[in-house]
This record gives sequence, structure tokens and C-alpha cells, in this order.
Amino acid sequence: MKITLQTDMNENLSPEKSFETISAMINTAKNKLADDGFLFIFWGWLVCFSSLFHYVFIKLDIQGGEYVWTLMPLGGIFSAVYAIKQNKRESVKTYVDDYLKYLWIAFGISLIIALLNMPTIGVKDTYFFFMILYGFATMVSGGILNFKPLIIGSIFAFICALASSYFGNAEQLLWIALSLICSYIIPGHMLRSQYKTEINA
Repeated sequence: MKITLQTDMNENLSPEKSFETISAMINTAKNKLADDGFLFIFWGWLVCFSSLFHYVFIKLDIQGGEYVWTLMPLGGIFSAVYAIKQNKRESVKTYVDDYLKYLWIAFGISLIIALLNMPTIGVKDTYFFFMILYGFATMVSGGILNFKPLIIGSIFAFICALASSYFGNAEQLLWIALSLICSYIIPGHMLRSQYKTEINA
């Protein structure tokens, strides 16, 4: 049986009760994201590895480095299966969960559209757009969850995007890797570590 942690917006709540309810929603969503942080960290390392792998192949003048990106659709299928299994186990649902869900759905759709239009807009602009999206999604997530490492990481992603515009296509792969380390990997591990500390306290 699924418990829904949502309140009627017309219900008269005291300021204290409203604050407690909102805090409970945020903490529940934060704990879910941390508990499911495997996907957050998984994508950070997967894209980081693919970017570095592709960069090394370009610098060594080895053909076929771009095929490493075929890992992305496989990662997407794996993520979908994992998310479905996790959703079946959920016992609590909040408005914050819904906000985050639609944020990351929009993020995924935006990435797919950018990839499909890469031949038209060019590799460099596509990579630049990716880093902007990384920063946008993590900043909004950090704001919703009140988790500063995500917000700080998003700022680094924006900086990486700006800096990458002064480099060529190959070097942009390094900036993508750095942006993922800052906005996904480090905050993801910190969030998961905080969650484990709290549940073991």
C-alpha cells in the first residue's frame, strides 16, 4: 500500500505545521535521491568515462572512439529498468518527488533532442548545451532539496560550459568530464554519504 505524503492546499495549516510538512517532504525526497543515488553517480561516471575515452582516442589518432557513446542508450535502458523496480518499492510519495521527476524527464528529453540535432547545430554547440543542461538540472534539484553541494556543482558546470567555448571539440570532452565530476559525481557521493550517516545515527 502506497502512502501519499501530500496535503490539501485548501487545508488551513499553521506556519509551524506548514514548515514541518514541507521539511518532511524535502527530507523524504532527499533520502530517496540519496538511496537511489546509484543512478546519479552511475551517469556521472559513465559520461565522464566516455568523454575521457573518446578524448584519448582522438589524441592518439585512433579511429572509432566515438562508438563509446553507444553506452548511453544501454545506460538509458538499464536506468529505466532500475527506476521501475525502485518505484515499485516506494511507500511514500510527495510533491517534491513529482517536481524532481518532471525536472529530470524534461532534462532527458532535452538531451535527446540535442543529440538528434547534433549534425545541424554542430558538435561544439551540442557539448556546450549539454553542460548548460547539467548545470540547470543540478541547480534546480539542489534548490528543491536545499542541498548546497548540488548548487555549487551546478555553478561549476556553468563555468565549464563557458570555458569550453574557447576550446576545440576534442578539449570540450575534457570540460564535459570535469562538469560531470563537479555537478554529478562529487555531490552524488556527498548526498549518499549524508544519507547513510543520518540513518546510522
